[in-house]
Amino acid sequence: MNNAVCGDCGANALQAFTEIEQFDYKGHTLCAEVDYSVCSKCGAEAILPDQIRRNDCRVRDAWRKADGMLTGEEIVALRAQLGLTQQQAAQYFGGGMNAFSKYERAEVVQSAAMDKLMRLALEKQPVHVPQWLSNHAGLHIGAPKAEYGNVIPFKPKSTPLPLIPSPIAEDYQELNHG
Repeated sequence: MNNAVCGDCGANALQAFTEIEQFDYKGHTLCAEVDYSVCSKCGAEAILPDQIRRNDCRVRDAWRKADGMLTGEEIVALRAQLGLTQQQAAQYFGGGMNAFSKYERAEVVQSAAMDKLMRLALEKQPVHVPQWLSNHAGLHIGAPKAEYGNVIPFKPKSTPLPLIPSPIAEDYQELNHG
């Protein structure tokens, strides 16, 4: 950091510091380390772009911890436990190609649904998913209703969708092949 130039006096004398800062989040006081720089010539304080990025990531991890969600470090450990690369994790759980990289660096906070799915993947025994979700949400919900069986079953993307005949397609066939 000593090569950064002070915005106030122009001196090449910025020195990096880290301290714990408190902030309010959803009615609670949280703490996170924050980086900043001070000019040893004039005493001006600055927060450089790389410090801002690190500070933002630390704050997001504090939010996740407060919300009971996996932190970036915990997501790295979860992915390693499952033996997945970041790209494989994105395919495994869904989401964009860079999603897990961003979750792990705390650039993006995963959704509550993604957090539950990641935790569910670590279960070692067969799980009744509706009951598992109910328990982890602190709800007491009975068995699914009979209509539950009418839900369209999941099919992986690799399975081509069936072609549905339509009047437009039939007209096209007649014009081009008839």
